[in-house]
Amino acid sequence: SITMPTLPYSTDALLRALAPIDIVIDSFYSSNQNNDPIENDTTTQHLPNTFWSEKSQGNFASLIASVARSNNGNSEDDWSTVSFLPSRRYIHKLVQRYVSRLQQEGDGAELENDRLASLVCHFSMSSKKFGASTSGSFNSSIPDPLASCMVSFRVPVITPGNGRRHNKFAREDEPSKNDDDDHDDLLRIRVYPHHNDVGVAKVWEAGACLAEYILRHPQVVRGRKVVELGAGVGLTGLVAAAAAASRGFSGGRGDGEDGRVVEKGDVFVHMTDYTEACMENMVYNVEVNESWLKRRGVDPASVTVGTLEWSEYAQNENNMVFSQTAESNPVYGSHGANSIHALSNADVILAADVVYDVHSIPDLVSTVCKLLSSPWKSTNGNQNGEEKRAIFATTFRNQTTFGLFEKELDKKGIICDYLSLDDVPFVFPCYFRQPRSDVRLCTMK
Repeated sequence: SITMPTLPYSTDALLRALAPIDIVIDSFYSSNQNNDPIENDTTTQHLPNTFWSEKSQGNFASLIASVARSNNGNSEDDWSTVSFLPSRRYIHKLVQRYVSRLQQEGDGAELENDRLASLVCHFSMSSKKFGASTSGSFNSSIPDPLASCMVSFRVPVITPGNGRRHNKFAREDEPSKNDDDDHDDLLRIRVYPHHNDVGVAKVWEAGACLAEYILRHPQVVRGRKVVELGAGVGLTGLVAAAAAASRGFSGGRGDGEDGRVVEKGDVFVHMTDYTEACMENMVYNVEVNESWLKRRGVDPASVTVGTLEWSEYAQNENNMVFSQTAESNPVYGSHGANSIHALSNADVILAADVVYDVHSIPDLVSTVCKLLSSPWKSTNGNQNGEEKRAIFATTFRNQTTFGLFEKELDKKGIICDYLSLDDVPFVFPCYFRQPRSDVRLCTMK
């Protein structure tokens, strides 16, 4: 059974993140009752009859309408014109589950609210209208691997704290002073939940965790050239770009916040992966977030995408493999970039949830070793004698796999220091299958 984690997420944030349906409904109940979120390790329980009242039903319909409006700008009362996010299939199942629980737990409660009834009717009457090309046959019990969903997140804006050693940012669920900003300023990530390519399937736990760490410690990327390995859907790289452009403190030799205050950092983020599905989807996610990047002072052209196959890169001495450009491979559109050039100039290497296949671990570690072997360079070209650094986030799933990874690092002489997450707030609702405590975050040099 699915349990409700004790995490500080608003109900609309859970809904936008494609959270398990019963968690969304239970969170809605908690927020309506002005209670704290349902405690961890408690299974879904029957809710009081007052939760199923006509007023509560209307509030539930309004919640769905507000999420649809915030992502699309359409009228909240015309269900036929709304292209639901994260997906029609998901909203359809959410409404079905709500009505099912109403009938099972409401002790005679009926569907009374007109807005919610309209929503139920819309999906009942139009389930055959939408094909797999747009949102999947959402009335089918067989998921479509080519059906995409759009998850979205309200990412806090980083500002310097009052002291020289602290950055601060608003919590994810704090409303904006401007309602339009609150609705429009969302980081949107397209995923394919049922695709056989794991890189496009979801925002993985370690990727969310690494992004949260960067938001809390933006100095690790500010003023540096960043390359991400196995970037998947691109969330971590996009967050890194926003953090790099934030006003704050430059990092010292220990990445402490004791450097000079900088108005904005130079931004260079290059995201790599290998499969065609990942490439196409990452390019899309960069393009759909161009306005989001610009609002944070990031030139979208400074966020690029390119292929990198670890075994070929690690074994090829002249580094001239898989150096795709927009001209040589049009799949990358305006965000095509030369990965080899980016890698040769990188100061910081990021990677999340790339340690899962025992067969790829030696090539992954060899790639990291090769990237870390050249001298560190600042973005203005000045040599300062520091070393390149990698920051890895790995979700602990299998002791054998993780042990092999650590053994390979040791063989290559890579020093690995594990980091604490105690001061890192939760931002992305992505920890429903494995908790964030299962993620190991470390720096390598």
